[in-house]
Amino acid sequence: MRYFLVLSLIVFFSHLPGRKLAAQNTQEQLKQMHSSVMEKYDGKDYYIHTIKRGQTLYMISKAYGVDVNEIIRENPGVKEGIRADQKLRIPVPGQKSVAIPKAGVKKDHGNAGKETGMETKETPAKIDSVVVAPLPCGQDGSTKKSVYNVALMLPLFLDGVDQIDAANPEPGIFETSKSFQFLPYYEGFRMAVDSLGKQGLKIKLHVYDADKDTARTRLLLENPELKSMDLIFGLLYHPNFQMVASFAKKYKINLINPISERNELVTGNPYVFKVQPSKQNQIKQLAATLAQSFNGGQVLIIRNGQYHDNLAPDQLKKECLERNIKVQVVEGQEAAIIRYSKDEPNWVVAFSDNQAYVLDLLKSMYKLRNEYNLTLIGLPGWSTMEGLENEYLVALKTHMMTSSFIDYDNPAVKQFVRQYQDVYKTDPELLAFEGFDQAYYFLSALNAFGVDIARCIGESKVQSLLTTYDFNQTRENGFENRSWVIYRYENYKLVKVR
Repeated sequence: MRYFLVLSLIVFFSHLPGRKLAAQNTQEQLKQMHSSVMEKYDGKDYYIHTIKRGQTLYMISKAYGVDVNEIIRENPGVKEGIRADQKLRIPVPGQKSVAIPKAGVKKDHGNAGKETGMETKETPAKIDSVVVAPLPCGQDGSTKKSVYNVALMLPLFLDGVDQIDAANPEPGIFETSKSFQFLPYYEGFRMAVDSLGKQGLKIKLHVYDADKDTARTRLLLENPELKSMDLIFGLLYHPNFQMVASFAKKYKINLINPISERNELVTGNPYVFKVQPSKQNQIKQLAATLAQSFNGGQVLIIRNGQYHDNLAPDQLKKECLERNIKVQVVEGQEAAIIRYSKDEPNWVVAFSDNQAYVLDLLKSMYKLRNEYNLTLIGLPGWSTMEGLENEYLVALKTHMMTSSFIDYDNPAVKQFVRQYQDVYKTDPELLAFEGFDQAYYFLSALNAFGVDIARCIGESKVQSLLTTYDFNQTRENGFENRSWVIYRYENYKLVKVR
């Protein structure tokens, strides 16, 4: 059943003009909003715009090509909200701004000034510029819209759809066909859009096929409607994402990267949000967890010469010392064993991604579990290693780090699984959870803060299924999620610690 549901969805995508959903001529709508009525005040030309029901300050600013804050400066009354039939004074682009004097005599400029509560004054000898302070997050409605345009770019490989025999599908088609590889992400994403739609958020979702072919991605970016997107999700191969990132920076559109860990994605581009945390953030998260769970004892950091990052052990030691944790770095597991204490807990962190080394460490620590109080900290990637015995992991109170963690005892997770099964007739994969979580988080931010989500993303407190998002921006760069999930083995169950 799921095969036919998804196949019909792909075929539908492939027959849409431009391979996208819900195409709207937004530019034409903005042109129709533009007023032709002009007046001059204090030697400066203005358009007089009459607000119509459903219009927002953001839409109006786009229609006239001026910044929202400039409209607010010229019409201070709109800080209290706007209403239908209200008149706004919109400066003609390209003119030099005239500072508003601090004191002077009122002038009556007719209905435009009266209806907006605007005030103009004679220019005295001394002029002080007025700076409009931004409203608190959630209270500033200037960038909110009644309907948001959101683009979702996925490598759907629609050229191969015609080769699929819908009447007699090959066994294992979901595993072998590239067209199905990223569909679980779309399915989860679509469920988030539908869920938020029931809460009143209106989204026009535009889905684009963007495979590995950079020439086709370049052609896709020539589509004029992409310039009017409020948010772009780009689940793309790296060269293609870099092209879309340059486009997003040029047109000041926030762009979400759902799956890559590359740090350079956010370098020099303040419009990119990288969802997957980088390994550089592991150290601080791990030290914070040790400080939270630490009840005395010592931390032993095992350095393995084969590990790719030789600086990581010393960095963790530094972070632990700053948190007043007793810690030392040792060279190899044999050096750790002779430093185990029988009088206090031993927290062992092994920097290794070598499967044979990790298995040997587990066995040696397991043999000593009755002589010493041992807790093992595992790195990201350990959970996917084969041969790790659950008995060992439980006995050593093993903690694991991961970028995402599915707690199937969580009622919200259970509800999502049931709904997914009802719609798609199968169990959700990790990509489906990621699609739902990321869409729900960022689209909720759009609903709460408007298109200027960058200023307020730190105040978005949406409960996610997989992780807790913690976005941080460095100067002139984009935003990166710093949150790693840490869970432990307890009574043969996985329990989230952080």
